[in-house]
Amino acid sequence: MNNFANWITQTKNVYIGNATAVRDYRVQLRGNRSVLLFGMYLILLIGTAMITYSNTAHNETMSVVDAQRSLRQFYQVIMWLLAGVVAIVTPALSATAVVTERLRQSLDLVFSAPVSPRYYLVGKMISSYRYTWMLLVLSLPVTAACVVLGGASWSDVLVTYLLLSFHALIITSISLLLSTVAAKPVAAIIWSYAATGVYLAGASGLAAAGMSIRWMAHGSAANELPFYGALSPFLATNYSSSYSVISGFHVPNWILAGVAALLISKICLLGAGSLLAPSGGLETKGLRIFSLIYLYAIFFYGGGTALATVSVTERGMFAGYLLAWGLMPLILVLPSITCFGYDAERRLRPNGPLSLKSILTGTPGGALPYMAALILGSAAMLWLGGKIVSDVTLPATYGAYVTYTFGLWAFFWSVGRFASSFLTGIKAARTALVGAFMLLLVIPAPFLSAVAGREFSENGYNVWDLYVLRPILGGGMSAYHDRTSLTLFYGVVFLVIAGLVSAAAEANLRKQKQIKNAGNFAAA
Repeated sequence: MNNFANWITQTKNVYIGNATAVRDYRVQLRGNRSVLLFGMYLILLIGTAMITYSNTAHNETMSVVDAQRSLRQFYQVIMWLLAGVVAIVTPALSATAVVTERLRQSLDLVFSAPVSPRYYLVGKMISSYRYTWMLLVLSLPVTAACVVLGGASWSDVLVTYLLLSFHALIITSISLLLSTVAAKPVAAIIWSYAATGVYLAGASGLAAAGMSIRWMAHGSAANELPFYGALSPFLATNYSSSYSVISGFHVPNWILAGVAALLISKICLLGAGSLLAPSGGLETKGLRIFSLIYLYAIFFYGGGTALATVSVTERGMFAGYLLAWGLMPLILVLPSITCFGYDAERRLRPNGPLSLKSILTGTPGGALPYMAALILGSAAMLWLGGKIVSDVTLPATYGAYVTYTFGLWAFFWSVGRFASSFLTGIKAARTALVGAFMLLLVIPAPFLSAVAGREFSENGYNVWDLYVLRPILGGGMSAYHDRTSLTLFYGVVFLVIAGLVSAAAEANLRKQKQIKNAGNFAAA
């Protein structure tokens, strides 16, 4: 009971009266800069509203229906402008939040006090998120005019504001994570805006696809839409009144979008906290546990739902595609969890090739067990999701793709250990691992396309079979029923090579240790 009460107190202190948020709030509003920025923002917003409304109201003979449509478009333009402001301003607020303090060498001073990475990062997030809400509140007079004129209702405005704030929360959390990773403010800003662009493109594409599919089936009046479409700021007005059907209940999509935003911000804060924590600790354990939970849930529900859309004969292949391509972003974190070096902090120094007890600690010895839990667990969740969600049973050919996927990432794990054992410095090892990924998976594709031409889509075996990603690429679909052996062959070969390369890495590490011990003995 006392532990629960202490947890409640600590959580309240993190989110209410956070010292980091209070300090940043005072810095943000110090001087005339904020007043000038807010003034320019209001001038832009009001000027755009006046120009848009003047173009809307210039026709005196407009019918009531056309007038209502024009007022609705006027409201949408204002909300698009607010979405653009959120997308532009939010990364700038949080992209340099951590990296500038690292350059000022004030992080050590902050963490020398009884301040946890969670407390510090939540304070940074609150300060940026609060600024975004200030921008939204300042726009209320303009959106109120939309309500008065009849272009929208107050419920539309408030729900859209909530959705825009959720988008700002996601962008803030991503930018904070990149600010923790980056070494310089310029790099943090560039990465944050690039990540924001990728997020906006992906979310808008998914939202537009969800709207198209649903409207083709039920017409333009349908409000049942996939909830992930509500994660696009530029389509927030279209999703403000939408809902998803869960177990027969109509759940508003803004609630599901809020839950998704909280989950995304949670994983980003855990990632940033793991990088800031001197020894990893609770942040690293939480990051790995939540990553597994998130990924399992995505493959269980998302993958299980997708399996119902394909024919019986192609389910094994399609499930293999989902698994392999769904795990491809693993390359973004693989260098951090696999590579090691004596020039890095203690938790990133070699502690053996395989350590089950280190699966959640972030040490190199726990990399392969964690990857096995991630890949094989996701494969099991995809199979279970098909069975429970869509009543689909995957064929035995799915096992070939599971072997291939695990073998592929086990191979790159061994490359990371090999590079770490032979190169000086953890940065060089990580660069070598990324270079190997590019050399084997990215660069050969355009070269083979130029050489082989149309042979890629032809049935039977051809030069494309030499490409290691051939088992999970489209083209020649009818021949893929005979390609299970090729997929399994690649997986087994990857596993064998991974074993040989990792053995060579361990042999070199033992040799280095013997030389070091001999030198210490001679010095003594």
